[in-house]
Amino acid sequence: MGYYPIFLEVGDKPVLLVGGGHVALEKIGRLVDSGAAVTVVAPDLLPPVRAFVDAGRARWLSRPFEAGDTAGYDLVMVATDDGEVNRTVADEARSRGILVNAADDVANCDFILGSLARKGDLQITASTGGGSPAMARWLRERLEEFLSDDVQALGDLLAEVRRDVRVMDRECAASCTRTKTPPPLLCEECPNRIPADRWQEAINGGVYELVRAGRRDEARAMLIAGLGRTALTPAPWWDTSRTEASR
Repeated sequence: MGYYPIFLEVGDKPVLLVGGGHVALEKIGRLVDSGAAVTVVAPDLLPPVRAFVDAGRARWLSRPFEAGDTAGYDLVMVATDDGEVNRTVADEARSRGILVNAADDVANCDFILGSLARKGDLQITASTGGGSPAMARWLRERLEEFLSDDVQALGDLLAEVRRDVRVMDRECAASCTRTKTPPPLLCEECPNRIPADRWQEAINGGVYELVRAGRRDEARAMLIAGLGRTALTPAPWWDTSRTEASR
């Protein structure tokens, strides 16, 4: 197996979850929290799974899986302990070009789910390629220890500054004749371009220590200074008539 780790956008995407027991309970929370439009097909549901339906966060087809049920879905999750059902669902999903995951059944999976540690918007997954779920859980517990309130605060600060940087990128792009779009990708020669390494250098320059000390404003100022983006530097090839015309 050659698993390629990704984070998949499922917001408002139709997702079929086959099964209503304990395995389904492990899946449904993460799916609905990610904004997926979940439909559960199962004869019965555990009360905690049913609670998602009762709260209007998922739809329920009260019956066993039937041929054709995967039609119209972007993703299929199988949460049963029946290998025959897993294979039937996986075969149909794959025939329609739909990615499918069957819990603890690698042969009927197009992807596997890592063990997730989460703190706010920060997410870290651990995987052993399906070889040892116990090891993946051990790693997740230690990652959860690492994701402290201070680490979350650093992540929030970086996200905030990055948003501000992107606003300035768009201002630069509005005057530039060499901008690559979309989104505004500043040209290689741009004096306002921030290389990826500079972000790491700025973070490692004492920003985290200031965040941990509760000195957020100082941390923000240090980060911006480290990025060298307190103000835009005009480039010789800027076409200022663009911005003047838009005013």
